Amino acid sequence: MSLANTLRVVERGYVSSFWTPSGEHEVPGESSDPEPIPGLAGDTEIDPETAAAMEQQLREAQEQLLSVPAGQIVANHIIGLFELAALHLRVDPPNLEEARLPIDAMGILVEELGDQLPEHQTLSAALHQIRLAFVEVQNQPEEDD
Repeated sequence: MSLANTLRVVERGYVSSFWTPSGEHEVPGESSDPEPIPGLAGDTEIDPETAAAMEQQLREAQEQLLSVPAGQIVANHIIGLFELAALHLRVDPPNLEEARLPIDAMGILVEELGDQLPEHQTLSAALHQIRLAFVEVQNQPEEDD
């Protein structure tokens, strides 16, 4: 399906929800009366030149993505999980609950994929470090202000 057709499907309400970093969002159906989104109103069509340019950009992005080994992309995501956990551990007060999920996800990926990952030993060491950091933060006595 082309990007323009995908956008038309979304704007017509055939998608029940979509995910963003802030969570899952319901997409209003045709029976609801949502506020119009600029550029996605029901009577607005994407002109063919814009649609072609968008499709070309999408193809170029896909080609670039395909030029990188999948293991490297997964490893980059693992590092992203490490960074996310570290952010939650560094805030004052630390958010252990929010740090736990990326650490657990990182553990699953590193431990289960093992040598399939480039720099597996480095990723294992990073996992060990973030787990130690979690335990250290968890065991810190709470400070009274």
